Amino acid sequence: MYQHGEDGGATMARVLTDQEKQHIYDEVRQFLAEELEIDLEEIQEDTNIIDDIGGDSLLYLELVEEFKQEFDVNVEVRVIGQYMLKKSITTVREAVDAIYEVIEKGDQIVQELEQGEQAVQGS
Repeated sequence: MYQHGEDGGATMARVLTDQEKQHIYDEVRQFLAEELEIDLEEIQEDTNIIDDIGGDSLLYLELVEEFKQEFDVNVEVRVIGQYMLKKSITTVREAVDAIYEVIEKGDQIVQELEQGEQAVQGS
């Protein structure tokens, strides 16, 4: 499905299926377990990635990079990092939801960040 951006260009937008969403959730848990060398059972939806299991902000970017490639998302990692910081992600569920948004919105994220910066500068 394509949506037209403000500049008239087409931007890719997609809707993840329930199966894709479950795959992403499972992959996020697996990734965290491997990277942090902990048991998969320790990682639940409400697990705080930094406080509960010792992760750091770089993990978020590594995680997103994995899914960027898998789902062919064409947004710079720097932009995704800004987006995730703006979202104040702390739990596994919040990280997974942010990944859904990055995949589904694609370059619309850039527009949202720019609009947010303009609103801050205008106030």
